[in-house]
Amino acid sequence: MKNLPTVSIITPCYNSVSWLPACMESLTSQSIGMENLEFIFVDDASSDDTLAVLEDFEARFPEQVILIPLAENQGQGFARNLALTYASGDYVLYVDSDDAIAPYALELLLKHAASLNCDILEFDFTRTPDAWLDKAKAFAAVPAVCQVTDAVSRQVYCTSVPKSGIICNKLYRRTLLAAHQIRNAEHLAHEDTLFSQLVSFYVDSYAYLPVPLYFYRLNINSTMLKGQIDDFHQFDRLKVQMQFLEECEQRGFLKDYYFAVEAMFVRTYYIDTLLFVLDRFTYAPLAQLQIMQNTVQTCFPSWRSNPFLSQQQSPIEQRLFSTLEHAFTSENFLALKDEIL
Repeated sequence: MKNLPTVSIITPCYNSVSWLPACMESLTSQSIGMENLEFIFVDDASSDDTLAVLEDFEARFPEQVILIPLAENQGQGFARNLALTYASGDYVLYVDSDDAIAPYALELLLKHAASLNCDILEFDFTRTPDAWLDKAKAFAAVPAVCQVTDAVSRQVYCTSVPKSGIICNKLYRRTLLAAHQIRNAEHLAHEDTLFSQLVSFYVDSYAYLPVPLYFYRLNINSTMLKGQIDDFHQFDRLKVQMQFLEECEQRGFLKDYYFAVEAMFVRTYYIDTLLFVLDRFTYAPLAQLQIMQNTVQTCFPSWRSNPFLSQQQSPIEQRLFSTLEHAFTSENFLALKDEIL
């Protein structure tokens, strides 16, 4: 009988033939051994030889690999959600097909996850290939731990603990994700924002390990970077955040953790999107900016009295929040762009 894996690694793939060999090499080189791993690859209807590469990998490691080929392209959110339904490991790690992890990554993560009984163990990422610490130095690093014990500490955790919004630099307890139906948004960019926000409301034990274990490649053909200038799909974040608000209402979070939901929504829907737009638009998309302002004022008209917003603003955030007080014009948008960037 096949032993259940310790870690399920989920990798969505789309036209990844150039990057997959390096990614696969980093996965098969893990110091904990292949017998402890489960690889779930989703080929998202690639038009290159990605599926052939994955089929070869499956043939080499039939006991460890689950390959899911899709007939139509569905996007990363759908692929990750589907793959999670196949996972059987104690923990889940997401690794994108153009990225890689340190050879000792899972050994180190499991060491701390077990000793700290973590629901989520976050770690650093690097944009430089093979920029791994000496193993002894990496294993000497001490995680910072946050325990969530009541409604107050839950709201503090959701709004204050410095977590990155990306999905790939964290080890997750699989049963936590399954029990609470934690999912990515589908058919949208910024899909993992929904995942990261929802899981925050269920975590009891979180730890952060200040060690770079994930190589995040700047791939110009990735969903986030291709067509990045003046591309309206960057406003997908707004749709994802409306899904987040709907989920919070359905799950009772607006009643139990109102200030946390309000702060998370306003920051992500407005501040994060505005920063993105300032960086990636050469002109003022006035209609979308007005929608953003109106939505914040309609959904959360009293946001100014939220302690997690009023007491935790950086100077840049203060400036961006001030833009909610007046309508955007092409002139003040471009002036703000020059000021912030």
